[in-house]
Amino acid sequence: MNNRLVNTSANFAFWTPALPALLLVLLLALVLSACAQAPLVEMEPEVVQVNDLRDYDSDGVVKARDKCKETVPGAAIDNYGCGTRTTSREPLNINIKFANNSYEIPDEAYGEIKKLADFLEKHQTLNVMIEGHTSKTGGEQLNQTLSDNRANAVARVLVDKFNIPRQRVSSVGFGFKRLEQTGDSEAVHAVNRRIMAELAYSTHKDEMMWTIYTVDRAE
Repeated sequence: MNNRLVNTSANFAFWTPALPALLLVLLLALVLSACAQAPLVEMEPEVVQVNDLRDYDSDGVVKARDKCKETVPGAAIDNYGCGTRTTSREPLNINIKFANNSYEIPDEAYGEIKKLADFLEKHQTLNVMIEGHTSKTGGEQLNQTLSDNRANAVARVLVDKFNIPRQRVSSVGFGFKRLEQTGDSEAVHAVNRRIMAELAYSTHKDEMMWTIYTVDRAE
């Protein structure tokens, strides 16, 4: 007997074993047809994390941008995790004896300038401002120009002879506005005709952020 549907009357049909296989074939054909028509989906490329986004010192700045390690907890910082810096200045006398109304550096003064140059070589973070001062003899404008020239002369020796970088050396003249001693004797005038070196250096200072627990300092 063949596996098929056999009609016994106009209203009834009998199930044959061939029908399930036929239905399975039709279902498989429908699935394959649907897969063939579905659009291909491109997968996003894998994202690789290049920068270190961890915050090792808990200052709120990720490692990739943090330029200052081991920040003090609670310190006020900038976008790079660094606290405030202050510039301190320290005056230093240079024993250069100028002749009256002259800015020519005497030969014996080069040893003094070399000491300053050696100090700057040893301390690379220091900058120096050379200050020129005069005695109170002659007019104000004359002495202002003279003090400018004296300071410039010493600065040029530091740069040209002792190879201190130009950006680390500056100069300014004060005329007789800042007298070391008062009086009208030649000894007093000799003291006032002087060169000062003001050394500037940057120091780090931790300023703490204000919180509700901060105690205001008395003015």
